Amino acid sequence: MLFWAGSASIVLCVALMALCALRDLGWLPAPLPRPRAPGAHAAPLAAREAVFWFLAALASQWAVVLAAYCIVHGGWAGLGEGLWQRFTTAGDSPHYLYLAQNGYQRSGEQSNLIVFYPLYPLLLRLLGALAGGRYALCGMVLSQLCFGGAAVCLRALAGRRLPAGGARCAAAALLLYPFAFFAFGVYTEGLFLLLSLGVLYLLETRRWGAAGVAAALAALCRTQGLALLFAALFAVLAAPRRERRGGWAAVLGGPAGYGAYLCLNWAVQGDFFRYLYHQSVAPWYQHAQWFGANLVQQFGMAQDYPGLARFIYIPQLVLYFVGLAALAFLLWRGTAPAAGIYALAYFGMSYLSSWLISGGRYLFGCVGLFLALGSVRRPALRAALLAGEGALFLLYAVYYMQGQAIM
Repeated sequence: MLFWAGSASIVLCVALMALCALRDLGWLPAPLPRPRAPGAHAAPLAAREAVFWFLAALASQWAVVLAAYCIVHGGWAGLGEGLWQRFTTAGDSPHYLYLAQNGYQRSGEQSNLIVFYPLYPLLLRLLGALAGGRYALCGMVLSQLCFGGAAVCLRALAGRRLPAGGARCAAAALLLYPFAFFAFGVYTEGLFLLLSLGVLYLLETRRWGAAGVAAALAALCRTQGLALLFAALFAVLAAPRRERRGGWAAVLGGPAGYGAYLCLNWAVQGDFFRYLYHQSVAPWYQHAQWFGANLVQQFGMAQDYPGLARFIYIPQLVLYFVGLAALAFLLWRGTAPAAGIYALAYFGMSYLSSWLISGGRYLFGCVGLFLALGSVRRPALRAALLAGEGALFLLYAVYYMQGQAIM
């Protein structure tokens, strides 16, 4: 049942995306009736509100992390050391710090770190050199500043497509995402969110060249940056013919960044796709596998390892179906077509991974989820959804501060 439900859900959502894209481009033989859409609200984001959302992003991170630490440890004792240990030595953080200090290795035990894309460790290397070798501190500061910028970008993007209340709700949904604490530490989440949302905003304003540069940087940060290709292609086709000039730069930005990463693989280890080999063996065991098979695998892992189920496998299974429903709603409403297409492509790339253990963190970058919440018309329902998000944010932050296997 899980195999067929998961398979049918993704297939139907992709078919809906194709239908809505054709509808929004006006390419259907007969016009498809569109539900009452929110309409365009191209009011520019005021500087004061931009500052507010930047500070709100930082405040939400610190408030939840500090509250979680206090709940777990019963007070503030050892706060600095505890936060430092949890957000600079757990998960993938040591890998990014190693690359920042030592670079990629041609052979040996650390050669498999080429699976980590180069932009974030490169920035850490540059900033760390300026800060006297304080790479971990630079990583935490960079992540949080980028997350603040991402909140501003999402509010600006949503403000072009939603009424003020819905746009604020979308931005708040990003801040309260249950796994948003990953933007607090030495991870790529904040940087990737800033770049991907920057691309979507630049596509919305038809600044093709800048969108292409940002897309290339996003693809140098994470594989899912390639998904921006689909958003760019739609945005160029949806633009009036006279405004399409230079649109190729936006479309090719993501593939160019990915191509640069492949060249890095070749330069360091002599194989353009060497990272795929390293991903497929210990300790990651990752390869592409059909969605339904992945869901069945995760359900089996939840039964085999019940202690990990509530931290890894159950959230991933729930997010799969909830996420697809939210993206289908966003696509049908036509709120932000390019962002919806990108989000579904991003979602699919994330859930194609076998032995998935970071689904909750990966979907932090699926920005269509937040736009979908902002597209809900009823303020009371939006408030209830945000409250539920906030409660889960605190719960999973507590689990993370306990040292649970949330990756």
